[in-house]
Amino acid sequence: MSVQLTVEQAAFLQGPVSINVAAAGRDGWPQVCRAQGCVIARDRRTVTLLLSARRGRELLDALDAGSGIAAVFSRPSTHATLQLKAVRAERVTLNAALRADNGRYAQAFADELVGLGFGAELGQNLTTVMTSNDLTALRFAPEIVFDQTPGPAAGRVLATT
Repeated sequence: MSVQLTVEQAAFLQGPVSINVAAAGRDGWPQVCRAQGCVIARDRRTVTLLLSARRGRELLDALDAGSGIAAVFSRPSTHATLQLKAVRAERVTLNAALRADNGRYAQAFADELVGLGFGAELGQNLTTVMTSNDLTALRFAPEIVFDQTPGPAAGRVLATT
């Protein structure tokens, strides 16, 4: 069973956010990788993350071994942050639509950083790195959603199964 994300949560998760994904390795140590795109299913019950297979090798190994998944989404301009967790994630086929979503995400995230005063060169370099050819896709059904925005509500459960 998964939670159904709200329309607002789905829009936020697919916006210009920094995405970090984590799992527990076989040795129990955390494995963390930046994701570079997010696609929410039409029914808002599954999340597909895009990441570099090379940089995420240890994370992918942990997920393949059965680890649960946690993903944190934070918008740099506001620090608004959501965290999603699930007991498992699976690799899915990367198709043209997901590649296009990756390009859209990379540009939106680069624009967010440039809007905060970081140089255009950073945005261009970031877009190039994020649209590399070693992408892989992970899909999971969130079982719990937390508000992790810094402040008194941080850690509040927004939805659970």
